Amino acid sequence: MGKGSLKGWLIVAAMAILFICWGLFVFLVVGDKGPPPWDFGVVRDVPGESPHSTVGPGKLGPPVPQHVDR
Repeated sequence: MGKGSLKGWLIVAAMAILFICWGLFVFLVVGDKGPPPWDFGVVRDVPGESPHSTVGPGKLGPPVPQHVDR
């Protein structure tokens, strides 16, 4: 094994160690912070009851046919 080959393997090993250390650093710093500090309660998800809805509940009518033939 020549000097060039050893130098190449040392570069590869150094990069691998760098990635492992970076991963451990991110894992330990970011980690699990526990439950979030906000609480929205129960969010209702019923179609037509959203304040952003344009049609009230039960007033939608039959679905509009699409342009795709069956």
